[in-house]
Amino acid sequence: MKRLFKTIALAAIASLALTGCFKHDPIDRHGGYEPGGNGRDEVEKLVVNERSDWHVSYVAREDWVNDDGSVDRVEHFKFNYTGKGYYIVRLVRPEDFEGVYESDAAAFFTYEAESLVEDAKKDNVNFWDYTDEVFNSRISDIFFNRLRSGSWIAFMIELDGKGNVTGDFAEADFTIQEEEATASFSKWLGTWRASNGLVGYDLTISSLDNNFLYRIDGWECGPAAACQMDLEYLEGEFYAPNGFLYIVSQYLGSYDDENLGTVDELFLGNIFDSGGLTLIEDEGLDLAVMVPQGEDLAELQALEVTLSTDNGDYTTPFHSMQYYMWAHDDGSWHPYNGSVAQLPLAMTRLPGTKVADAAPAKERAATKASIHHAQPKAGQTARKSVAKKSVRLK
Repeated sequence: MKRLFKTIALAAIASLALTGCFKHDPIDRHGGYEPGGNGRDEVEKLVVNERSDWHVSYVAREDWVNDDGSVDRVEHFKFNYTGKGYYIVRLVRPEDFEGVYESDAAAFFTYEAESLVEDAKKDNVNFWDYTDEVFNSRISDIFFNRLRSGSWIAFMIELDGKGNVTGDFAEADFTIQEEEATASFSKWLGTWRASNGLVGYDLTISSLDNNFLYRIDGWECGPAAACQMDLEYLEGEFYAPNGFLYIVSQYLGSYDDENLGTVDELFLGNIFDSGGLTLIEDEGLDLAVMVPQGEDLAELQALEVTLSTDNGDYTTPFHSMQYYMWAHDDGSWHPYNGSVAQLPLAMTRLPGTKVADAAPAKERAATKASIHHAQPKAGQTARKSVAKKSVRLK
């Protein structure tokens, strides 16, 4: 059973999922948790009780071999439950639990449960029909997609037969250690000039989390693009089986704009069809991939996205990708630049830039963990993305 997950402030590069052969749909950044709101009066009546007879433990990072032979790195957890209801599992970083949820376990648990039940109603199913997310086994081994290095909290949250939080829970603190960088991961570090002959950017790639995540600075900046705004950096994903670097659509942050009011800053993909340029507003979609073409040479290739229409599904490559603002007040979209580079782009590493140290990371959105799916990769360069929302650009 698949459902559209809502999140609190949005993770870049994370999508919720469980055992099966699909990914959950991209998260909805516009329906998040608001401290002090969302039924806080009712939440304050909930008394939480940590159960000493329930146990949560982090086992290890392991390799998960998919049916097509590809390998995913996953986090293995074990849960022991002696209750009579159901439970859901949520992982959160301590700084997010404190900063986003105000360390309020009752509000956090209630929000997650209400989101689950709300989505079940929309899907016209019972919440326990989400068997890849709702559990009642006494002992469960659950595998999460690879987590960022650092400290985490794992919560096991009990629900009654109506999907309400009972207040009983178990938790465990654990730490993911950063790995030593492999040569395959490190080959992308440095500064690259990416150009299609008309528009080009100088991209500085550094490590955010060895063998997992990159920081990419310089998109929409370079020899043919004036840097007119203080843009957030992008995050890129390293996929070890082929050694390629993937760029996904992602939420970057929110701020107050003097003309538009509160806005979200996002990095999203565009497609080009018979009606013109169309923005695909889903997050977590694979937009483009960097593929080696020789020593200090690479190509940034467009990936494909599948869209559903009244006439059926169709698949098309991304035309371009760029920074956008989404205005909360009227739901309008605003690109930072009216013209951006069309994919693909040839990439050349600039001399003397083989190793790049990451600049201090800015504070990013809350990171939500995602339960693992065996997700076969479509060939060596393409991973299938399925979009739910699109906006025709004027």
